[in-house]
Amino acid sequence: MNNFFTIFFVFIVCISFSGKSQSLDNPESVTFDKATGSYYVSNIGNGEILKIDKTGAKTSFISGYTSFLGVKLHNGVIYSAEDNKSGDDFIRGFDISTAELVFSLRISNTKQLNDIEFDNAGNLYISDREGHTIFKVSIGNKSYEILNNTINTPNGLYFDTKKNRLLVCNTVDKSAVYEIDLESKKTTVVVKTDYPHLDGITMDKSGSIYLTSWSINWKNSILLKYKDKEFTEIVTNSNGMADIEYNQKTNAIDVAQLFDNSVLHFNLLNKK
Repeated sequence: MNNFFTIFFVFIVCISFSGKSQSLDNPESVTFDKATGSYYVSNIGNGEILKIDKTGAKTSFISGYTSFLGVKLHNGVIYSAEDNKSGDDFIRGFDISTAELVFSLRISNTKQLNDIEFDNAGNLYISDREGHTIFKVSIGNKSYEILNNTINTPNGLYFDTKKNRLLVCNTVDKSAVYEIDLESKKTTVVVKTDYPHLDGITMDKSGSIYLTSWSINWKNSILLKYKDKEFTEIVTNSNGMADIEYNQKTNAIDVAQLFDNSVLHFNLLNKK
């Protein structure tokens, strides 16, 4: 990796939806509904998924579960990873219009189901960070198989449409970004880094990769941009950035801010 890092604040607009008026409780992941301009945010702390509409108003979308981590909107359904704390975690799916539970799949002997992603064929991928496994799930058949069990602590996932690959980042002292070719299932290293505990990963329309990285003590985090084999530190010393998603409609990076109980919206504008 290139050891020259530039602190470059490309984000001009920063909107924070704080959790003071509603129960954002250690938000871990966020997904965007372009049809309504609403965000759906998963809470680790209280087993709830919140809806934040385009005015910033927050309402409870789903509650009464153990602990939600990764969250993803796909074909009108909000999917989330429920850490059941018992060794058998669940993938849950809720109809976006009615909040009705329409999909439920238990994956046995898991340690911590974490991030969720979909490919173009509608297959769901989910990481078991502490179980060192990535699963491929068939929604229609309610079945799953192991896609990869060689990456240590896989966390964030992103499907790269153009290359038909799954990008994966992991959470060790010196983390890396991997790619899994979804046709051959071959796993290769995209880049090794000196950054600890990579968490969220996404990609913008120009092909730049964005990552969150936690400090060794899991207290602070930074947002990174990786392009042309170089890292740029976009935001430094933030209070707990977890999962991220690129918002195609607004050309922005949406970030779940775990310790601030907020969601941050960073507008990339036309910066490269």
